[in-house]
Amino acid sequence: MARVRPEATAADAALARRLMAAADAAALAVIQPSGAPYTALTTPALAPDGAPLVLASDLSAHGEALAADGRASLLFWDAIDPAEPLRAARLTVAGRAGPATPEDRSAYLARRPAAHAYIDFGDMRLYRIGLESAHLVAGFGRAVALPTAMLLTGDGARDIGPQSRGK
Repeated sequence: MARVRPEATAADAALARRLMAAADAAALAVIQPSGAPYTALTTPALAPDGAPLVLASDLSAHGEALAADGRASLLFWDAIDPAEPLRAARLTVAGRAGPATPEDRSAYLARRPAAHAYIDFGDMRLYRIGLESAHLVAGFGRAVALPTAMLLTGDGARDIGPQSRGK
């Protein structure tokens, strides 16, 4: 029997946008030039329209992979209870990395001010992830595919920072 997944709701979209906006870090998965998968830790930010932004060095394995292939996936997660890590809400988005705009750069630096020290190094590239799919797991028993348009509205997501996690 085929599984029936629930429809994504406005509350699901709000949770997904909060997970992206509040992320101190995310797991970035890419395809290496050899074809092998590779995952790195990254410090994302959001573009003015809500698209994820990733800063990577051409010298890193993930930077090389983004430049060569562009396919990428990001995993964002909520605060994790070590006793029950799978209860945490998490969002996986996938798409293609492309060049960021000057507005994207400003948004990245506003969220990641420490990057002012190295963003202009010759090997650094700021990528905008053009979203193609999104999957939200809101703890046990709730998983939905989200239309990417539900994430790209912006709707205040940029205004949610680490304070939303009690930091």
